[in-house]
Amino acid sequence: MDKLFQTICNIFPAYKLDKTIKKKIFYIFFSICKIFLKGPFILNFGNFKIYTYPAKSDYTRFLLTRVSVPDPRERNIIIQNLINKKNVFIDCGANAGFYSLDIATKVENVITYAFEPSKQERIFLKNNINLNKITNIEIIEFAVGDRDDEVIFNDTRDEKINNSSGGGFVTSEIAESKNNYRVKIVTLDNYFKDINFQNDTSIFIKIDLEGYDFKAISGAKNIILNYDCSVIFEFSKMIMSQKDYSISDIDFFLQRGFKLYDMYGNKISSKDLEAKIDELDDDHDTCGNIILSKKNLDFNFHNK
Repeated sequence: MDKLFQTICNIFPAYKLDKTIKKKIFYIFFSICKIFLKGPFILNFGNFKIYTYPAKSDYTRFLLTRVSVPDPRERNIIIQNLINKKNVFIDCGANAGFYSLDIATKVENVITYAFEPSKQERIFLKNNINLNKITNIEIIEFAVGDRDDEVIFNDTRDEKINNSSGGGFVTSEIAESKNNYRVKIVTLDNYFKDINFQNDTSIFIKIDLEGYDFKAISGAKNIILNYDCSVIFEFSKMIMSQKDYSISDIDFFLQRGFKLYDMYGNKISSKDLEAKIDELDDDHDTCGNIILSKKNLDFNFHNK
């Protein structure tokens, strides 16, 4: 059954299933077959291909059920704002490479640094990079935060079966074990201190670190303040639950001319961020992605 399903995926690649009715037909076919499927399957999204797994507990199943890659608006905003002669994309929490693969294959003159501390997730990321023969993505095995140290990383990727929410996280409250192991954590400022970004370099940092987002931003102050740099991060209850959480970490940049935007280009305040979290019900943990930038960004959505 796997061979038949992959054949159908090849005949009707994902990028050609661009209408709602086409996606529904594919979903019905997947639903009929899913009990017999093991995977992985290769889906072709036009500029890149990616391995997907049908296991209900695996987050890449999303690509099979929706026939789309998560966060299309976010990825397009990054792509259409990396327009300089030299471009750098820093992907903090790269997972299987949804952002890195898209940006590395669409943006000219871009170098992508994909930070992923999960041992197993890095294997999937490397396999996707090799599948596409991409040469401008560098995989970095470190976690990202506000200090250089060692921490315990809770790895949600099961090495025996395809079972991952894609949400591994740094923790100080879980004992070291097979799936909770020590990793090196670095600040972006220190990691890139010997790399001389030029004045004509545009930098975009994406941060999705399951509550460690503010810490990563604090550890990148030099890059953010001194270069043409914008940051997209996920604001969540997990950030606010950190023992040393303070909205002043963001106010530090707002006081220096930076602005916060939602994904539609609306300017918001740091108080608005906290208000959005207060409005969430118990079933939701995040109010979505937010952009921190000093420049006027292009928020026109191009779904290519």
